[in-house]
Amino acid sequence: MLVFRSSTLDDATTVRRGIPITSVVRTLLDLAAHVSDRALRRAIREAVRLDLTTLVAIADALGTGRGRRGTARLASAIASYSGLPLERSRSGAEVRALEVLRDAGFLLPRLKRNVAGEEADLSWPARRLIIEVDGGPFHLDAGEDARKEAIWERAGWTVRRIDADLVYDDPDRLLALAMPNVPRSPL
Repeated sequence: MLVFRSSTLDDATTVRRGIPITSVVRTLLDLAAHVSDRALRRAIREAVRLDLTTLVAIADALGTGRGRRGTARLASAIASYSGLPLERSRSGAEVRALEVLRDAGFLLPRLKRNVAGEEADLSWPARRLIIEVDGGPFHLDAGEDARKEAIWERAGWTVRRIDADLVYDDPDRLLALAMPNVPRSPL
């Protein structure tokens, strides 16, 4: 067993099931010095998405971590999420999709909003376009996906789908789906 002790954990610990642990924010600060940018961003997305912390709380902690390895990387990572509705997302792929679209200069879609009585992953009301990010536990039922898609199409919306892995591995595929007047393409 490997155990680390620190004299700088004042106000940076909590207790979970009777075991003292570092807070989520402190853990992110510690991770920032040791993991890849992709892993750090994923940890931040998940911590905020799961309502374990906020971007503001992480930014506040940067002041206490001044001079520590990784603080600049953590600051850069949280800045990349500024203005994105992480708390509305149900998956890291949805947040990554927002990042890809923003970085490419696209108008950001609404995330997890009701369209024709059904919740859509990404939607652009002015364009009547929905992109569903398929993956994880939310798209296991193809029949349910088809039912929702039929409702949206009857309401005059165009529905396009992309596998969650492709959002990470082939972001150009996402950008192509989000382009106006692009024919629907298979995954």
